[in-house]
Amino acid sequence: MNLDIPKSRFIVHNPNLCRGCGICELACSAYHEGECSSYLSRIHITPEDLDLNFPAVVCTQCNSPGCYFVCPLKDEALCVDSETGARYINEDECTGCGECVEACPLPVPPIWQKSNGIYFKCDLCRGRKDGPICVQMCPRKALTFKARRK
Repeated sequence: MNLDIPKSRFIVHNPNLCRGCGICELACSAYHEGECSSYLSRIHITPEDLDLNFPAVVCTQCNSPGCYFVCPLKDEALCVDSETGARYINEDECTGCGECVEACPLPVPPIWQKSNGIYFKCDLCRGRKDGPICVQMCPRKALTFKARRK
């Protein structure tokens, strides 16, 4: 397995600051899909009943991304941005096989499927000058954009 891929920054969610407002979800879907829909967001806030705890599900941009290595269309459908290292799905090439979801090591894989069968996940707002819009729009600063330690 070739691990010679660039490292990526990643989004960190602080559940102690989050109040589950969903602004991050709406900003994300508006930026990527042109509509405000938590279903089409690349970050999901998952309220835990009665605990006032709001954990987030978002891609951690793994150093050794299993999703990338198992994709039968690696570098076409599941790609690594050569500039930023962001792991992202090229929706124009994705066939919807689901291998990426199966390979994700997270307890709740942050890869979702659209109604057309194509998968999508956080791409750190690849190409956006100011970085991930969810981080910028969070009113409580519960999201931060971090660099990996070397």
